[in-house]
Amino acid sequence: MPESEQTDGQLHEPNLQEADIQEPELAAAVDSLEPSTQPEIQTALLTEPEPIQEADKPRGIAPIWHTVVLILAILAFSIWGAIRPDTPSINPLAPVQHSDRTAHATNSDGPDQVRVIRYALTGILELIVVAWVAFGLRLRKIPFRSLFGAWPSGLNDFTKEAAIAAAFWVCSMIVLGSVAFTWNFVETRIDDHHAAAKASNQQYSQSPPQARPQTQSQSSSQGNAKSKPGTAPANQPSIRKDQADSIRQLMELAPANGFEIAAWGLLCLIVGFSEELIFRGYLQSQGIALLHRVPLSLVLTALVFGAAHGYEGVRGIVIIAVYGMLFGGITLLRRNLFPGMLAHSWHDFATGIALSILRSTHFLDHLPLSK
Repeated sequence: MPESEQTDGQLHEPNLQEADIQEPELAAAVDSLEPSTQPEIQTALLTEPEPIQEADKPRGIAPIWHTVVLILAILAFSIWGAIRPDTPSINPLAPVQHSDRTAHATNSDGPDQVRVIRYALTGILELIVVAWVAFGLRLRKIPFRSLFGAWPSGLNDFTKEAAIAAAFWVCSMIVLGSVAFTWNFVETRIDDHHAAAKASNQQYSQSPPQARPQTQSQSSSQGNAKSKPGTAPANQPSIRKDQADSIRQLMELAPANGFEIAAWGLLCLIVGFSEELIFRGYLQSQGIALLHRVPLSLVLTALVFGAAHGYEGVRGIVIIAVYGMLFGGITLLRRNLFPGMLAHSWHDFATGIALSILRSTHFLDHLPLSK
């Protein structure tokens, strides 16, 4: 038998003996723990996920009451502008009525003081709302800079984002044009149907009893041959009276000379910066943080954005809400507010210039009106 395994006739097994020595020591070490320690460790392991769940609860980027106050203030001011258009000196967002004084101011060489004051009040109001947003973020100790997202840095990045903003604006104009055309088409069809039904009922009530069945059939056949009431000829463009009145009111906000164009451009920069920061930077981010539903947050923010323009009527609210959804989409895709701010500012500026041209050329006065 080998020497490593036999000494004085006895077997020597060092590995087993060392294991026999270590196992009692490990058992003694485990038994040496106090009985109250083991339940405490188990309790800690069971309750550890609780703080994680608390941290995962949606808190938003600002307190909920802060967001509710902001939305209510926006809606209240929009409703006021819609039902009180006769207070331009107090409410800068309410379009003024067309008057001889504004027409005279348009033809004068100097700036219209009322119009310039409205520009200033609107810009101040927008910045006040931005300050309220900054206050809400400060309550949660969230940096105000975080609302802007991955802001471009360097000339190449700014050029790229500017090109994206231009392409976005062109595509959005196509979408908005399609929505406006569809709205007008459906609205005209509904009005024509109501007008035709009303005319048919009047003819039926005024006709003799023995001629009523024939008159009713003749009116239905003649309705296809004659032009529908309340519409212009098919080969002549027309505009609805309510739309023409709304455009004439908005034209009073458009700049009329060089000084007003400069003031209007500055206002458009402020509005584009402020509204994108308020609606896409704050409200949309707040909705995503609280609801954890990106599409739902985008739709709700767009609805608030459209409702903020109540002075433009139902049609304007719907179109602007669609526009708000497009702005929300470009913000999510680019992960920053720069393209939206640039497109928003440019859109407002171009709209003002277009309204100014319409006013100076009296283009609306040459179009027939439809009811």
